[in-house]
Amino acid sequence: ISLTVILLEATGNMQYVLPLMMTLMAARFTGNVFNEGLYDIHIHLKHIPFLEPEVPTIAERHEIVAGQVMSTEVKCLRPVERVSIVYDLLKSVQHGNFPIVDTASSGTLYGTASRSMLCTLLQRRAFGQPHDVNNGHYHSNSDGSVDYAELLGPKRLSPLVQWDTIERVYPRYPTIDDVELRPGDRNCWLDLRPYANTAPYTINETASIQRTYRLFRTLGLRFLCVVNHNNQVVGIITRADLLPESLSDSIMRGRNAHMTQGGGVST
Repeated sequence: ISLTVILLEATGNMQYVLPLMMTLMAARFTGNVFNEGLYDIHIHLKHIPFLEPEVPTIAERHEIVAGQVMSTEVKCLRPVERVSIVYDLLKSVQHGNFPIVDTASSGTLYGTASRSMLCTLLQRRAFGQPHDVNNGHYHSNSDGSVDYAELLGPKRLSPLVQWDTIERVYPRYPTIDDVELRPGDRNCWLDLRPYANTAPYTINETASIQRTYRLFRTLGLRFLCVVNHNNQVVGIITRADLLPESLSDSIMRGRNAHMTQGGGVST
């Protein structure tokens, strides 16, 4: 229709509306018989994880759950973390978001932190000095390490950066290469509790892949934390994990997918 309007504006003659529309529709249907559209071809060439409106056929033919397609190599942070751990993690991986787990309560999901936010906090040195912990009321373990459970008290361990300050540089957020740490910064503490998204979208590991797919499509998600019945993070699902090729690889790896035929399930 858009191409019909463009050609109609070029000719300036309304009597060509119907012939142009019929010709372009016939050309489109004929082209779709032999190959995909130009935009679809470029999406595949650039390896963009684009999700089609409909659930992939392979997901309808197999009984797959979220736990079978998720990535179990999850890089997590704690609500109060060492600067060295955050810095080294950002240097080693290119993930856009990181789950925050509360190790004091058996690793339950506390929230998520974006890469751009972490880089901004490190660049603005929004972390507390080591003496804020060592000279405080926190107890040390027998090996000299700080009792992490006590770090989750009401006391803030690092200076607060206002949210408008973090978002002021959008969309040119600092990268980890822009962060320069001083010799004593690596032992400092970074308090992520004021900045964490404490209500992230999650899905249970036993949820169907159809429900997972529709969550990504309707909410425009880029990642989804997979949790168990105790709200502990067990994996991560991204858009790339829901592509037909990735679903096929999950089935070929034998992740307990069951073939359905005629409404039944064959084991």
